[in-house]
Amino acid sequence: MKESKFHKKTGIPLYLQIYEHLLQKIEEGIWPTEYMIPTEAELCKEYEVSSITVREAIKLLVNSGKLSRTAGKGTFVTQQQLVHKLNRFFSFTRWANQNGLKPASRILRVETMDCDKHIAGHLGISEKDPVIRIERLRLGDDEPLMLEMIWIPEQLCPKLHLKNLSNVPLNDIIYDEYGIPLIKAIESIEPRYTDEHTSRLLGIGKDVLLLYVEHTAYTKKDKIVYFVSSTYRCDRVKFTIELTSS
Repeated sequence: MKESKFHKKTGIPLYLQIYEHLLQKIEEGIWPTEYMIPTEAELCKEYEVSSITVREAIKLLVNSGKLSRTAGKGTFVTQQQLVHKLNRFFSFTRWANQNGLKPASRILRVETMDCDKHIAGHLGISEKDPVIRIERLRLGDDEPLMLEMIWIPEQLCPKLHLKNLSNVPLNDIIYDEYGIPLIKAIESIEPRYTDEHTSRLLGIGKDVLLLYVEHTAYTKKDKIVYFVSSTYRCDRVKFTIELTSS
């Protein structure tokens, strides 16, 4: 594939122009996954700019998950992000299969506990009502991609901990085992920096930016079935939303 030439433009900061040109190399496959890009000195020479300008362009690509730095080795092109569409109920198992990945879930903890005020507010129940809390790590081809914490009122799904939570989608269990249809869900998404616990489980460095998602699922008459907080590796996952005019 022939690489497009770089031409400086007036009115646009140079580091943004270089960022766009480097991004184009990645997206067009000129720089494939795991490719070690040229050094800062080599890029400065190629683009005829200062090291500060190159460093800012590289920083944007690292922050967006397109590049990763390895101390003592260099800067490398990361794997392309997996697309998660937000226009329907999400099943990690189906989503992984659609992306050609072997899905797996590692159950870290399942327990019944008294609900605190914060979670009670999300579930629409009273404080200290019993809830089932599930913490699980989701993997694709043995690579950790997301960590999620699920809270479900115990009275809705008694003995949920005895179900096959590792291999069967939760929504299927809720419908097939408890006869509860899921009608709608509301999600909020925001960036957050990882903590020590999350970085260790996801196999990433500390203070890395993640996508934090809160998901509330409802059945008939707007009754809340469960609340989930999930953290996604934004270097591997990106969200898309399909909009229509109607």
